[in-house]
Amino acid sequence: MTEARLRSEFLRVMEEFDGDAGDGLKPGLKAMIRLRCSHINGDAYSVRMHSEELASLGARPDLIAALARPVKLMREDLVTPAQAAVLRFAEILTDYPRGLEVEARAELRRHFSAKAVGAIIEVVAVTNAWNRVTRGSE
Repeated sequence: MTEARLRSEFLRVMEEFDGDAGDGLKPGLKAMIRLRCSHINGDAYSVRMHSEELASLGARPDLIAALARPVKLMREDLVTPAQAAVLRFAEILTDYPRGLEVEARAELRRHFSAKAVGAIIEVVAVTNAWNRVTRGSE
C-alpha cells in the first residue's frame, strides 16, 4: 500500500475481523475461499499470499492453480462436492451482480450447518473487504 494512507484503527479492526472470521472452518477451506475470491477480485498481492498459504497447508499445486478458474470448470477430482459448493457460493457472493443462485445456497446447505454457512459468509466478506483495501491502496 504505497499511495493511500489508511487509518491504523481501520486496519486494526480489519485484522480483528479477519482473525475471527470463519471460526470453526478448516484452515485449508478458508484459504481456498480466500484464494478464489482474490482471483475474482484481481488482487495479485492476495492471490500470491493465499497461494503460498495453501501450499504451506499441503495443497496440491494443481488445486492452487485451478482456483484461478470458476469451480464449474475445475476437474472433479480436485475438490470434494462440499468444497465445490463452498467455492461456488463464494464466487456468487464475490461477483454479486449476478445475484445469489438458489441452487448454490441449497447445495451449500446440504453439506454445511447454518453455523458453518455463517462462517463461510464471514470469510468471503472479510476477504472481499481486504481485496478492496489492497486494490484501492495500490
